[in-house]
Amino acid sequence: MWVFRLIIAALVVLLVEAYLTVKFGLYKVSLERSFDTIHAAFGQEIHLIEKISNNKILPVPCLKVESKIDRSLQFGRLKDLNILQDMYHVSLFCLMPYTRIIRTHNVKCNKRGYYHLTSASLTARSITGSVSLAGEVKTDALVYVFPRILKFQELKLPSHSWQGDMVVRRWILEDPFIRAGVREYTSSDPMKSINWKASARSGILQVNLYEPTAYHKLMILLNVDTSLDQWTVTSEPERVEYGISVAATIFEYAFKNTIESGFASNGFLKDSQKEYIHINPAAGTKQKLEIMECLARIVINRSITFNTLIDKELDRNPGNMDYLFITAVINEETENKINRLKAMGNAVEILKI
Repeated sequence: MWVFRLIIAALVVLLVEAYLTVKFGLYKVSLERSFDTIHAAFGQEIHLIEKISNNKILPVPCLKVESKIDRSLQFGRLKDLNILQDMYHVSLFCLMPYTRIIRTHNVKCNKRGYYHLTSASLTARSITGSVSLAGEVKTDALVYVFPRILKFQELKLPSHSWQGDMVVRRWILEDPFIRAGVREYTSSDPMKSINWKASARSGILQVNLYEPTAYHKLMILLNVDTSLDQWTVTSEPERVEYGISVAATIFEYAFKNTIESGFASNGFLKDSQKEYIHINPAAGTKQKLEIMECLARIVINRSITFNTLIDKELDRNPGNMDYLFITAVINEETENKINRLKAMGNAVEILKI
């Protein structure tokens, strides 16, 4: 008789537990996600921090967390993390009352991109697994993975432009400043700018004073089309990926040497309206981050034709601008527009990818 009563009591407990799971399983259960950095380099290993909390008196015997994460973010293998088809990530937890679990995932950034984890699916199950309650939570973990920076030997630069005092040579090979004298040292000056001979003569620390050799600005135009007869979808995206890395490499040199630089493309930004990209030339860390974030987010599909993009540049009536066109294709119409840019006092170089 006591066995029968024990079975009845167990069934009652399981039914109550199942009811509470359906009714309150996800009540006051929260999930927070964040990367330990917003900006990452190509190939860098970063961390995804995951915080799961149960802020109520009832435990959650089994909580499953599912999310879809781009396969370009390679997760380290953990014993309680299942990765299905390199895209779907499933984790299992047992949450006691008023408990928070914090886990850190190692993530390797294998591809340029903009990764925004906006949601995850939570499923609370009863002890027996017979009943469950599912829901979705919003998360806000994002990271920009910047393009790969190429070595100098990997740049397929126009050979005729690098022999003499040409515009592209000035961007990368030469210091864009000339020494114009010395002045007294201030605390904001870098040590490398100190002129030790002048300092010894005057008895006061002196630093070199520079002036720019030219006041030209750099503007890079990237064409995401790889053939003259294509529609919006790019047929050879790997060629454009190389072009994006070329642009990122040149921008690294340009900003290092405080050259005012800008960027435009007939692609568009991920998770944004399908509009062409244009950033006016400027210098400084803020400008560099804006351009590098743009290069991380760019979608290799056309928003407008490349010739239309050049038309928009012509409408701005530029002057004293150094243009670098990174493109796989060029036609007679493009050449005519280039000649118009040159006639307005601009220099134009073409880098074929």
